[in-house]
Formats: sequence, structure tokens, C-alpha cells
Amino acid sequence: MDKISLSKSNYSEWVIRNSLYWLSSVTDWKLSDSDSYWTIILSDNNEQVVSQLHRLLNDYKLREIITNKTQCITDAIAVNVLTSIDNRLKLQ
Repeated sequence: MDKISLSKSNYSEWVIRNSLYWLSSVTDWKLSDSDSYWTIILSDNNEQVVSQLHRLLNDYKLREIITNKTQCITDAIAVNVLTSIDNRLKLQ
């Protein structure tokens, strides 16, 4: 069991935990953290498992970036929909 250390400045808790959740079907893992790093211990850390972890980290990192960049648009859409519903209810 080797340790994989990932910088907290590069990976949020959301990215780490989502990645590990999906990695659970492949191997058991343990997560710990310090002020600067996440430390992951994989029960089975062969090349395939580590590669899968990095794919998942990349996937969730991209999802986080897209979510952060589109949050204002998503919020505006939700407000417009709710305002529209409220206006229709007032007309009834």
C-alpha cells in the first residue's frame, strides 16, 4: 500500500471525495489530510487502479471548473423560472 499525496491547492475536497466514491468499486481506499495535502492509501494500487484514480480526478476537476464558470448562468435561469411560475400563480 503506497501513499498518493495530492496538493489541496490543486484538488478540492469535492473533487477528491467524488473521485474516491467511484473508485470504491475498484479498490478500497483510505483518505487523510493535512494542511496542504490529501493523502490517499489504496488497497490495490496497481497501474490500472492508479490510472483510474487519475482519470476520475481529471473528470471531477473539469466538472468543478465548468460548474464554477457557469454558476451565474445556472442561478439566473433558476431565478427566471421561479419568477415566471410566481407570476403565473399570481394571475390565477
